[in-house]
Amino acid sequence: MPRPLDHLTVVDASECVAGQFCARLLADQGARVTLVEPPDGSCTRRLAPLSQSGDSFVFRHVNTGKATLTLDPALAADRERLAALWRAADVAILPESHDLAAFERDHPHVVAVQITPFGADGPLADWQGPEIVLQALSGMMHNNGLYGREPLYGVGRRATMAAGLAGFVGTLAALLARAGDGLGQSVRIEKAETASAMCFPYVVQHLYSGTVFDRSQLAIPAAPVECRDGWVCIWIYNHRWQAVLRTLGLTHLDADHRFHDPAERRRNWPALFDAIAAHVADQPAAEIVDRLQRAQVIAAKADRPSELFANAHLAARGYWHTAGEARHTVLGPTMRLTERAPAASRPAPPAAGKVAEGVRVVELTTAWAGPMAGRVLAFFGAESIHVESPTRVNTWRLHHENPPKPVNFPDGDPGARPFDRAFLFNSQNINKRSMTVDLKTEAGRETFRALLARADVLVTNFRPGTLAKLGLDEASLRAINDALVVVELPAFGLEGPMAGYAALGPTMEMATGTSAMVGYPGGPPEPTGPSYMDPVGGFNAASAILLALIHRARTGRALHVEVPQVEAAMHLIGPELLEAGETGRERPRNGDRSPYAAPHDAFPASGEDQWVVIAACDEAAWRALCQAMARPALADDPRFATLDARKANEDALSAEIAAWTRGRDKHEVAASLQAAGVAAAPVQNAADLTRSPYLASRGFFTELAHPVAGRHRYPGLPLHLSRTPGAQTSAAPGFGRDNDHILTEIIGLDPAAAAARRAAAGMAEIPGEGPSE
Repeated sequence: MPRPLDHLTVVDASECVAGQFCARLLADQGARVTLVEPPDGSCTRRLAPLSQSGDSFVFRHVNTGKATLTLDPALAADRERLAALWRAADVAILPESHDLAAFERDHPHVVAVQITPFGADGPLADWQGPEIVLQALSGMMHNNGLYGREPLYGVGRRATMAAGLAGFVGTLAALLARAGDGLGQSVRIEKAETASAMCFPYVVQHLYSGTVFDRSQLAIPAAPVECRDGWVCIWIYNHRWQAVLRTLGLTHLDADHRFHDPAERRRNWPALFDAIAAHVADQPAAEIVDRLQRAQVIAAKADRPSELFANAHLAARGYWHTAGEARHTVLGPTMRLTERAPAASRPAPPAAGKVAEGVRVVELTTAWAGPMAGRVLAFFGAESIHVESPTRVNTWRLHHENPPKPVNFPDGDPGARPFDRAFLFNSQNINKRSMTVDLKTEAGRETFRALLARADVLVTNFRPGTLAKLGLDEASLRAINDALVVVELPAFGLEGPMAGYAALGPTMEMATGTSAMVGYPGGPPEPTGPSYMDPVGGFNAASAILLALIHRARTGRALHVEVPQVEAAMHLIGPELLEAGETGRERPRNGDRSPYAAPHDAFPASGEDQWVVIAACDEAAWRALCQAMARPALADDPRFATLDARKANEDALSAEIAAWTRGRDKHEVAASLQAAGVAAAPVQNAADLTRSPYLASRGFFTELAHPVAGRHRYPGLPLHLSRTPGAQTSAAPGFGRDNDHILTEIIGLDPAAAAARRAAAGMAEIPGEGPSE
């Protein structure tokens, strides 16, 4: 099939990883992308990690699929040539320093994209923003690692890559609007805001109940254990406890008073996993995972990056490719597209000047990734309908909590309808409608089919085969609505040896190779918070939907899009994977330290579990840090005078800096160091985010009134379009709130028929209620 963007010309003049990754994603979908470089080459060509020949794996990863053109801005002829490229472009990825508003004014037909660390204005506009700073400010870093030890920022440039992905989503939204009226606009993305938007929504928990999550609490019912040949992360839901014991041959643990009761089990989590680890220590990791998965227990091996190149599942799916004259290995696609049959009637083009108004999205999803995709479309004006079963409720409504935990609800009160007051669900389902229907009944299936017949998009994040089990295989969907865009988010893809494996954010992160590089020296692999992979999957799915809508508007043909979440998320650590595959080098788990800078770490500040990150990215920054500490002689101390010396004496270096930061306010330390030219940031928690002057200057929070949860602020999305901006206009819907509207106004039943259908189809407004028939 023709690739959806093969009609577009993109000029990439960005000088940053995020901009170039955004352009690479456009190239992956067929756009003709030209990377414009200065005479000495793009600065990304010099970014570590480097190959044995000195080539940057970062540059290679973010510029696959592009042509390159060298232009000298000092030459008038080259400046005119660049101006001609701008005039002929459909999309322009601009440098951070470019005047975005002026470009938009001079090129009204072009979608102009600019990605910066903190924006061109605002309180942090002059700050340095390496990865550790972005993660510290986002709220995510506060969630990672062990209580009492330095929190962990992660690895690589994931916040930067995520900003590139956000740029891709914003660009596609602007292109969809352009398909309606031919006009371009600017797309503004900031790395710091994107990182905050992808943080687990503890900020909403704080806004609801005033509590602040800390790492002393058990965030997820999972932990890694070391097997004979690697680590395995095992997720133990209460309802799968017996299956775990039977599968691992540990049924005697159920008689242990520390583990039998779920509450006691959580209190004795370390002891439980010590017992499991002792039992599996001499067993193969992949075998343990396969046995658990066959027993419906979520588990994943923490693959090392180099292991992924010999991974049988990825090989069966043909994931790894080669590209360029040198035939370098490159990562596979973030999504796989298949054209459905031509629609009997061509769908209407987008409304002039609108992104997704008139688009109806049906979400058969749960938790975060799928709902995040629908949330992005609803942000841009689509009618997103979140569909749930009355007996199998979205897990983020926290209906399974017994008793409900007060911290998860406004004012610590679950109320009469706790499933409508849960902070998790309400954080990710803004602007949506809610429909409940029992798809186990014929009336329920008939109702769902009728809704799909009137929809534009179906998105689902359940296991492969779920749609077919519901009678919604491709042939059935084609008969219902041949113009329907279908997007599926399987963790491991629709086909392959691991396709049937269930997964959640932390286990997907293990499978990407990321967690193997995150952790303390000598410790286990660590996930990034409770679920970092979910918003990544949500943004990838949103881009898939927008891409498919562009394709449908242009060709009249709908797409089926598979977004394998693990494979797509591997792109965030693409350079590290390529380094491991080509050189065999793998990043050891080393806390927050970096091979390319010292110091590069988190240091204690005033207050309990308060931290500040500091990264001296060059020698000038190191000397500036010593001046700020009023220790100028430290710069020439033989132990610290060079990067190699500082790396060799890093424990002593950290002790010197910690003695200075301890007792000082984390915000004041960071601000003073940034003013002195040193990258630094407070490690922010949920409460800090609500008071952030930077996020306030971006309009990040929107106050919305919920009829059951009350009036609160909610975090937004980092997608800023100048002409067709998105908006958060309504709070998350109550359970089944829109059943009547959907039956009468969308499906078209009269009131009597709607009442009968509501009863027969199990369209309850309280979880657990089934059909009356």
